[in-house]
This record gives sequence, C-alpha cells and structure tokens, in this order.
Amino acid sequence: MTSSLLKNQSTRIIGATFILLGVASAPSEATTLTGFSTDGSMMSGIEVTAGFLDGTSQTLIWGATGDKSGGVFGPNWSLTESGNSFDSPWILSNFGQGLTSLVIDTIPGNTVFDIYPYGEGLPHTDGSADGWGYQTLAGQSPNGAAYTDPIDISAGDLFGTLSLYWTNGFTGIMRFRADTDTGSNRDPVQPRDPVVRNTPPSVYFSLSPIYEGQATSTVLYADDPGEDAISFFFNGNHLGTNYNRAGTRTVSADLGLFPDNGEFTYTAHAIDEDGNYSNLATSTQSVLNVAPTLTTFNLSRRFIYEGQGVSAKLFATDPGADWEKFFIDGNEVGIDSRTSGERSVTTRLGRFYDEGTFVFTGEAQDKDAAWSNPLTQTLRVLNVAPTITELTEDLVVTTNELFDFAAAVTDPGIYDLLTFRWDFDMDGVFDDFTGSSGQWSFEEAGDYEVGLRVSDGDGGVTYSSFLVQAIADVTVPDEDTDTGTDGTLPDGDTATTVPEPGSVLSILGFGAFGAGVLFKRKRPYKNVER
Repeated sequence: MTSSLLKNQSTRIIGATFILLGVASAPSEATTLTGFSTDGSMMSGIEVTAGFLDGTSQTLIWGATGDKSGGVFGPNWSLTESGNSFDSPWILSNFGQGLTSLVIDTIPGNTVFDIYPYGEGLPHTDGSADGWGYQTLAGQSPNGAAYTDPIDISAGDLFGTLSLYWTNGFTGIMRFRADTDTGSNRDPVQPRDPVVRNTPPSVYFSLSPIYEGQATSTVLYADDPGEDAISFFFNGNHLGTNYNRAGTRTVSADLGLFPDNGEFTYTAHAIDEDGNYSNLATSTQSVLNVAPTLTTFNLSRRFIYEGQGVSAKLFATDPGADWEKFFIDGNEVGIDSRTSGERSVTTRLGRFYDEGTFVFTGEAQDKDAAWSNPLTQTLRVLNVAPTITELTEDLVVTTNELFDFAAAVTDPGIYDLLTFRWDFDMDGVFDDFTGSSGQWSFEEAGDYEVGLRVSDGDGGVTYSSFLVQAIADVTVPDEDTDTGTDGTLPDGDTATTVPEPGSVLSILGFGAFGAGVLFKRKRPYKNVER
C-alpha cells in the first residue's frame, strides 16, 4: 500500500518535491529500536546507490569517518552526514555527470528513517521519539522523493529506504534533512516483507515491423511486487523512472526514424529502489525495404529526324537511404549515389539512323535490388530524303558517242535502300536507266537535260539534273576506201556495223551492271549543294 504526500494531510510538500510513503499491515516480528538519536558514525553498512545520466550506477557502503560522522565517497560524488540526523543535514556533492537518482537503503546498516515529529497526531511507533521527513535545505531539490520498505514494527512512520530523483540530473551541492533511528544488535532492523523487498521487477516490451523511412516508438512495461519506483534502461541507457508504487509501471521509448531497412535489436532492463535488477528483455525491430518510385522519365525531344540523337533523364525517389541504379529497356544507364532526396541520371540514347516509332521503358532499382514502377516514353524518328552531293557536270558530246554519267548521294538513314532512276529522253518519266552510274549516247544532235531521281524507299525523294549538248558526228569517208562483198577492207581489216538504237540500250544496260564498265570514260563531276 502506498500513501502519497499529495493526498495525505499528515505529510509535507517541500518546494517542487513530492514524497511518497509505503504503508503495510501490522508486523509479524518486532524490531527493537535502541536509540532515536542517530548520527553519521552509527550508520555503517547502509547502502547508497547513485544513478547517472548515462544509465550507469554505483553502490557504495557507508562507513564512519569520525566521532559522529560518516559517509560514502565515489568518483566525483559523495554523501555525508555529521551529528544527530534529526537536526543535522545530510550533504550530497556531485561534480561529475548528472545524478538521476540517489537511493539510501538503511536496513543493511541497522538503521531506519523516522519521518514524523512526535505529538502532532501523526502515526508514531513506540520508542521512535521525534522524527523528521525529507526536506531540502539548500541546493537543487529532487523532482521526487519517496520512502519505501516499511519496517516490521512501523506504525506508518518508519521506513528502510529513501529515494531521490532528478529528471535532468543533479550536480553541485545539496543539503537536506532526514531523521534516522537505530536498531538493536539482538533484534536488528528488518523489513515488513523481505520477500517482496528482494524480488526483482520483470520488464517486457515488443516491436512491430515498419518500413524504411518511417519512425517508431515502443513502451517498456515493468511489474514489481514492492512499492518501488522503477528505473528503466533501454540499450543500457537510462530511459526514465516511473514513480508509481503499484501496478504495471511504464515508460515510452522513441526509437526515431529508420532511414534504411535492416534488423535492429534492442534490450531493456529495469531496477527497483532496492537495487534489484530485472531480467534482460530483448526484441528486434524489423525495418522492411521500400522499392523506389520512378517519378519522371523524359526524352529531350519526342520527334527527331534520321541521323539525329536524343537524350533521356530519369528521376526516382526512395524513402530508404539507398543509392539507385537506372535502366532503359533493361540496360543500366547510370547510378545516382545519393541516399536521400530525389535521385536522377541523364543518358544519351544515341543517334537514330532509320525512321520509325520507338518505345522505351525506364526503371530504377535500389541497392537492395527492389525494382521501381516502369514508365514509358515514345520517340518518333522522321524520314529524311537523300541528298545528291555529286553529279556529272554539263558536257558536250557527239552523236552516238558513249559518255559516262554518275551521281553520289548521302542519306542519314543508313539502312535505307537507295534507288537511282534516270530520265534521258526528257519525257518526265525516270525509266531510262537504273543505277548510280553508267554510259549513254544520243543518236540525234540537240540539247538534253538528263534528270536523276533518287528515292530511299521510305517516301523520301530528291531530284537533280545535268545538261548534255549532242553535236552531229560528220565523218568524211575515204574515197579509196571500199569493201568487198564479204565486208573485208582492202588492207585486210574488218568493218564494224553501227548498232541500231535498241542494241545501244542493251549495251548500256550491260555496261552499267557488268563488263561495260571497261568502256566508260571518266568525266568530271559537278558538286551539288545540299
């Protein structure tokens, strides 16, 4: 049973400090008090436990330091008392890291705390005379103070333990008042319920899976059969103290934000005011991976012409602290090593040498091999007509004289099959010759415009032409020249028959594709502006 000073008119509230008292039923055995005037030299054996901000603690055994004085002395901290504790102060000094708690257990030193003055109508145990409860005299008061472990003969005024707590840690010097009495050697001081006093608290907590980029917290629970405040520790660090004296005690733990996936193990334990350590509770926080989100997939241009290039840019987000790989059509195109914010890459898709419609699929993959959503983009590559770069220059020939003609063409569509068609008879139909070069002759004198049409098979067509002036071939036969009936010249040579126009075309066609090239005469080309 616990009695709070905030509710009981028989208790005192000093400043911001609250004092809690543990009260229980009548004792089964009697402690004998031999003196109600106790000084520091008479408390040898009491245990003083200091708890620090970093979660560590130190327990020291009280010893006499003089005729009426005694104390404990740790690194950078000490607690001493000199003179009758009824009206002489205890002195707490700390010049190290902050103290979060100070627990004074007097039972091992055959000493009790006597908290009520005599004769004020408050509970009073026979033989205890005047008492005085905790009171800060100077220095930084604790945020909480509590008396626990009632003595077996207590009428509500004798306790074995005084606990002081500071939320933000104590440093400096504090003087306080707390009266004590002494037990006999034959019937030393003993708690009302030693089993409860020596039973440690039990602690437990649980963690639920979350996703990377999320924050989480948990609650630590502790049960203790005694009327003790419970100090909680999380991963060895002091998390807080619950000052409730009954029921399940709790304290919250903020685990914070988890920027990356993984398994994270946490431990917790608790300590009661009697210095009993709980079991060590363990739980694992599972942080699950989240796949990246491909937010944007852009092409620098949606429409281009054959021979032109295009670039792509991909953007992705990821709640996890992951670098990202980027892919287009399953091929890796870059890595952004940043682990927060928007990640992106820019890549060139190269030049496109054939017309058509091309669909690209972009994706992102995080360091944990999780794939993003896909995004698609469509590129339209438009056909470009071929360009005639070189063509036979204008020329003058005689009738029936074979002349060479040729053309050179460029086309950014490197996969286009180019067709060269020529018009020699100026009828506007390009059906007189097919091929990039060949030979031709004109039977009749005149001016001719030779036309060229080049097509790429994808609807791209280009035209050009050159001029030919055919001059009549006037040949004066030798009067002495004659032939016999067998076509044999007088000197034994054989005459050649001039072929008909149809035969000339056949020879030109053959020459364009085969052995006729042996009879070609090279003519200068003229450059054609693109």
